[in-house]
Amino acid sequence: MRETFARLGRMHQFAALRHRGFRLLWIATLLSATARWADMVVIGWLTLELTDSPLMVGIVAACKMAGYLAGPFMGVVADRMDRRLLLLIAAGVNLAVSAIMLVLVVSGWLALWHVIALALVGSLTWALDNPTRNAFVPDLVDREDLTNAVALNAVALEITVVVGPALGGILIPTLGMGGAYGLIAVICVVDVVVLLMLKKDVRHALPHTQESPVKSMVGGLKYVWSNQTVLMLLVIAFLLNLLAAPYRYAFMPLFARYILDAGPTGYGMLTAMAGLGALVAGLWVVSLGNFGRKGKWLAWNAFAWPASLLLFAFSTSYYLSLALVFVAGLTQAIVWTVIATLILGKTAQAMRGRVMGLRTGVVVALPFGNFLAGAAAEHLGAPLAQGAYAAAAILLMLAIILLVPGVRRLE
Repeated sequence: MRETFARLGRMHQFAALRHRGFRLLWIATLLSATARWADMVVIGWLTLELTDSPLMVGIVAACKMAGYLAGPFMGVVADRMDRRLLLLIAAGVNLAVSAIMLVLVVSGWLALWHVIALALVGSLTWALDNPTRNAFVPDLVDREDLTNAVALNAVALEITVVVGPALGGILIPTLGMGGAYGLIAVICVVDVVVLLMLKKDVRHALPHTQESPVKSMVGGLKYVWSNQTVLMLLVIAFLLNLLAAPYRYAFMPLFARYILDAGPTGYGMLTAMAGLGALVAGLWVVSLGNFGRKGKWLAWNAFAWPASLLLFAFSTSYYLSLALVFVAGLTQAIVWTVIATLILGKTAQAMRGRVMGLRTGVVVALPFGNFLAGAAAEHLGAPLAQGAYAAAAILLMLAIILLVPGVRRLE
């Protein structure tokens, strides 16, 4: 395996993999995100079986994302502590949550409040993991390999968006909920083992560590406010998390069960198809290297993503829906990769943890979007609610592209 990664590292498309620390982080990303996505599918279907309520599906999906409220604070922590240790803490808590779910499911004691409480705990680990992992990447590679490392990290995530949901969708009817959570727990164990192989992170110790956490957080907010490029990128990320991203979490199980009559396996395949589109996009971006005209890529795909969801909202064909979700996943991945690359490239090293914490923090729009999506679907039906979300996202992205032309000129 080491020789395989060494050969890949000699290819420009995989240059970042020649760094041992990044290789281990990349493998750990594959493992943790596979477990996370499998859990997203299983818990969505489990909630629907427990309650038969679109609103409760939206509430549980919101709880899975609620920890993003702590994102800015977690970014401060990522700038002040050993990032490897923080990733280990997040992985350990994820393992504990999966093990508890396994025990509750197998024992027959599982109740809705257990699902909600454990979803909230798991959301905090993602709020810690995401800014820490993103801030860690530049510490593990040379500057010339940063774009490649960000793209490869996105590819790792999107591989799991294919594997995780498909795995969850297949495991539910074959092994049941207990078998699904048993496998998720095993993946979490392997994730912890890989992270233990990483060397301790000592390269980002910074002079601001004597500051109070509040002062550090305020410093991060002032930095972003003064950096108009990063600020606008965060605004775009906030709006798309609010109006476009809920299609995977709040709307997909409803379409699979009520509109497309696809069952849990079909639900898993729909989510996996979004991941396949994202994987194709990630591999495409990796092959381009340090490409130019990133602003134009962002503008076009920030419009195309909700446009594909508008068409998906009124599709009653399973196979057409698969194709539209593929396009949505592809354009979504390009948007997130370009935003992450631009933010990291335009942020000082000393501020990366806090800025990526704020990037994680704007994802707080996603739980609100999930909750409102569930409520809208409860009263209007899933197609009309998804259509309204997509139309609003299209209008807002068009307004930003037209009113802030500097976005299109970003490199």
